[in-house]
Amino acid sequence: MPVLLVIEDDSDMNNALCVYFQKEGYKVYQANNSFEAERYLNEKEIQIIIADIGLPGESGLSFIHRLLKDKKIPVVFLTAKDEEEDILKGYDAGCEEYITKPIAPKILQKKLEAILKRNMCGNILCYKEIKIDYDKRRVWVREREIKLTSKEWKILEILTQNAGRIITRELLLQRIWDINENFVDEHVVTVVINRLRKKIELDTKSPVYIKNVFGVGYTFGE
Repeated sequence: MPVLLVIEDDSDMNNALCVYFQKEGYKVYQANNSFEAERYLNEKEIQIIIADIGLPGESGLSFIHRLLKDKKIPVVFLTAKDEEEDILKGYDAGCEEYITKPIAPKILQKKLEAILKRNMCGNILCYKEIKIDYDKRRVWVREREIKLTSKEWKILEILTQNAGRIITRELLLQRIWDINENFVDEHVVTVVINRLRKKIELDTKSPVYIKNVFGVGYTFGE
């Protein structure tokens, strides 16, 4: 699930973008100014940003230029300013794309998808303090590589590749244990999840990565 931050002081435009991208499966955070945006960036794992240049207070140009000195997050400027000078300043600030309004939401989505794809470093997920290389089946937590059993790896792979979605115990049983239609007790899922948490969580009683959805199953991340 891509995580998008929209920084736009026009509430109608902000809400319209939020509704559209949520329907397309994005997790969307909304900010009206650079102050609100900075709070989200400090608290959430944002993967891509749509920003206007003409924000109240600190301008979008100034904020993005300052942001990109410390963080590597792709930024799309979506703005009514279409003068050549404004466009050049946008790219100088570090944006990936400079798009002038209006633009069809579907085209904007395609541009975001292309940016996200080219910013991926191979088939790798980085989230908080965990890094997963799916091609090599390797996992690092707090920069230390950890070893997983085949069942632990398969559970982590399914949960992370469906981040933000609820994965039921029944689905994990079907995908990992019950491929030959053999009966397996649900308890085995709990056992392997607990082993996995001990390897990746700082505090297994307050998990950050693998969270219980009471009576249903599990979800990865926020």
